[in-house]
Amino acid sequence: MSVSRLLACLASCVFLAGSIQGAPAAVSPEAARKLLEDLPLFFEPNQGQWNPKVKFSARAGGYQLFLTAREALFAYHGPEDGSPRLAGFSLLNANPSPAAAGVDQLPSRSDYFRGRSKSEWRTGVAHYARVHYREVYPGIDLVYYGKQKRLEYDFILQPGADPDLIRLKFSGGRLELTPEGDLVLTDGGARLVQHRPYVYQDDPDSSSRRQVSGKYRLLGRNVVGFELGEYDRSRPLIIDPAVVFASFVGGAGSDGVTAVKLNSEGILYVLGYTNSADLTSTGNPYQAELAGDQDVFLARINPAAAGSGALISLTFFGGSGKDTPAGLALISDKIVCFTGSTNSTNLPLAIAYQRDLAGETDAFVAKFDYALEGGDTLFYSTYLGGSGADTAAGIDVDAEGKVYIIGTTFSENFPVSESALQTVRWGPQDAFIAKFDTLDETNSLLHSTYLGGESIDFGRAIAVSPDGMVYFAAVTTSTMFAGYGYEEGKFGGVDGVVGKLDLTQPGELALAYMTYLGGTGYDEPLAIAFDPSGKLLVTGYTLSTDLPTTDDAYQRELRGNADVFLARLDFSLPPEHAISYMTYFGGGGGEVAYGLATDAEGNVYLTGYTLSMDFPVTGDAWQRDWGWGVDIFVSKFGPDGALLYSTYLGHAGTHVGYSIAAGPDGSIYVGGAAGRKGISPTSNAFQTEYGGGYSDGFVVVFAP
Repeated sequence: MSVSRLLACLASCVFLAGSIQGAPAAVSPEAARKLLEDLPLFFEPNQGQWNPKVKFSARAGGYQLFLTAREALFAYHGPEDGSPRLAGFSLLNANPSPAAAGVDQLPSRSDYFRGRSKSEWRTGVAHYARVHYREVYPGIDLVYYGKQKRLEYDFILQPGADPDLIRLKFSGGRLELTPEGDLVLTDGGARLVQHRPYVYQDDPDSSSRRQVSGKYRLLGRNVVGFELGEYDRSRPLIIDPAVVFASFVGGAGSDGVTAVKLNSEGILYVLGYTNSADLTSTGNPYQAELAGDQDVFLARINPAAAGSGALISLTFFGGSGKDTPAGLALISDKIVCFTGSTNSTNLPLAIAYQRDLAGETDAFVAKFDYALEGGDTLFYSTYLGGSGADTAAGIDVDAEGKVYIIGTTFSENFPVSESALQTVRWGPQDAFIAKFDTLDETNSLLHSTYLGGESIDFGRAIAVSPDGMVYFAAVTTSTMFAGYGYEEGKFGGVDGVVGKLDLTQPGELALAYMTYLGGTGYDEPLAIAFDPSGKLLVTGYTLSTDLPTTDDAYQRELRGNADVFLARLDFSLPPEHAISYMTYFGGGGGEVAYGLATDAEGNVYLTGYTLSMDFPVTGDAWQRDWGWGVDIFVSKFGPDGALLYSTYLGHAGTHVGYSIAAGPDGSIYVGGAAGRKGISPTSNAFQTEYGGGYSDGFVVVFAP
């Protein structure tokens, strides 16, 4: 059957309803289209609703996919004239009738009502997460599945199978192989991109995975095969794209990414540090070159683009001294603010509360507005500190765009408000919390307070709820933090503290909630975030063997010298009952979690580093074996605490994940610092080579 005839047959079927109960409300065609585009990719078997040649179909991202015995065809509307189009690929010289079956059935169903007779209707059509074609070539299976609303597929080669048998013929446009090794099928203004394949072999006797070099090879007009490096032909081989974007960010010095934030347009904001004079700024940078011993850099990345086009902009920010970034927050898609610490006397300033360095080290707050024209995008920048050493650790913004930071101060004259919870420093060093209005040119510091006890305290993390309440996490050696004593006999010497401030209230009334968090060992919270129900998630690391884990914990006991902990707290309950979930997480070595994120479904994402050769990983891990060094870990927990995904990342060196973000489609964005052999950039990276020095920053994007 010709492409045009098949497209006509496919287009004659109309999808009317899918698992709808009760009378549906009327919706516009545009709303219905948007709803279908946002659905996750699932596969439906053909039960008579399509042309008999179709075995399975799926819908996502503005197209419909049809799988026949040998073809994967995308039906879509041309971007230029809206006409119906068909593009895809077929398997040349393949089995004409391979067995095809849906795998991993989903709870949802679809109903099709076509024709006047009920005998023509198809109801309760099952949904599957994957489709498995067996023996498409001798000893070779093909599995289709969905990631990020797009089709992906694996060729699974049994021992002894010949990969040279695989031939893909693309139709519906012009095919080219990019310099990065990706396939691009162009049809007018539409582009079908297939990234360079990831090829690997699993060791059945361990959790290790060995990558095999592999790339596409053009064999004729629109015909493609695979060119593979040496591998063990006595073991199965899998051709599988997994990491969709990975790039270094760095030069010949020491560089690292400390924070990543994703905006609603899919653009990733990246904050980091560098002392590399050869790190290249791009776009229309505010500061084009390194100015001191160490500068901050702020970059915008489009992971969906390729090569140099993925790096939209990169600017330095700093003075002649050492400037260290700490946290990043988005006010809007175009406006970003960040905080850190500096000993530079000439830090770039704009609207500022404090225009001079006051002590050995001061905190700073900066705001960039990319909606402004030209390269001068610095909208606000200020020092904050007293005559001692002051450092920032975290930042967040409220619904009105006000900026909040948390940090640590040694200063007896740190700037505080008259209505502050604490107007004086209570110990040798206290935490501090400050609130800014970056639009106020006369006095942008709206509120500031010390926060601590009689001993040593560190401010670690801050989060502002939709109602304007300020949640914080701190580390303390004080038994009387903010005037509240710890229960005798349980204090571990160094514990976490979490609490809530209502900055509309004066003095002691501002402290709306406070509780210690930890066991009798050393406990340090490093990141906090809200889950969809408004409960507070806290992570960090612990040396305590007696954390109050809950019955549904993923791991009830400390396994190594130090483990990650993950807690969920309900501040509507008294402190002694606030912990609704608490678990250890780690292996027999040691772990620290720096990055924490959540999504709309309540999944929890963690990153940090591990020294454990037995760190918990899942079967679909990108890297299942320990890299014999300090490895990054990337892990995802479900709302019920189940471990959904976990992987190592790194080989033979020191590699740390500092920040993590979750996309609305389930993609995972990780930033950190890696040694020379730690990260393998993808072919679409804007920096594919290690820049040199002790470490480079990195950004990795995992498909869901």
